[in-house]
Amino acid sequence: MTIFDVVFAHHDEPIDATNLPPANLTERQLKRWKSRQMADFLLRKLFEKHHLDECWLVNIQRTESGRPYVTLPHIDFNITHSGDWVAVIFSYSFTNEKKAVGIDLEHPQKIRRFEALIRHYANPEEIEQLLETNITILPELASRFYLSWCLREAVLKSQGVGIVKLSEVQHLPADYQINTAYSPSGYLMFYHQFPFFLAYFMQESEQSIHHLFQWKAGKLQKIEQFQPLVYRVN
Repeated sequence: MTIFDVVFAHHDEPIDATNLPPANLTERQLKRWKSRQMADFLLRKLFEKHHLDECWLVNIQRTESGRPYVTLPHIDFNITHSGDWVAVIFSYSFTNEKKAVGIDLEHPQKIRRFEALIRHYANPEEIEQLLETNITILPELASRFYLSWCLREAVLKSQGVGIVKLSEVQHLPADYQINTAYSPSGYLMFYHQFPFFLAYFMQESEQSIHHLFQWKAGKLQKIEQFQPLVYRVN
């Protein structure tokens, strides 16, 4: 059995942190500081939820590629932040067999060259199905771009692989399928209903429970009113 928990929050949501930001930060630096504070807070809340000793968070390790982890055999987590929002995904395995997770949140701050970007890294089937016929339920090009982008980011981040491998992830929108050599088998969830776009990957497990929460008004609030697009990986 594996429990997968995902929590997101606005970086201005009040938290029980006592440290203040350094003086003379630029607006951009202050945003990043707030996001780091919120990410640390959400991770602590998830450890607390699962009755784990927070001392493990004092000594977070990093892989050669820079992906953070703790040296517990049954825990994995991943963090993302963009604009004003932060999200953390957490997996807790009862079998001491770690199940990989990855997450990507995009809070658009500007218009991008969506079509050109998709044509640059996407596979031919994806280009046809997103740009030329649009077989998805997403009418806006921006939403289809972030579907394409976030799915790739989430699955690659599960193994600490960077965006240099974006074009080596095959996306088949009509089949709700992602194929890549850089991830184990599992599932991806994609949400477009929030003020941001969110995708997260969960490694396949014989039995699993999956929850999505928002940290708001001092507590974890379960999100059940929106249905994600669900993708199979490998």
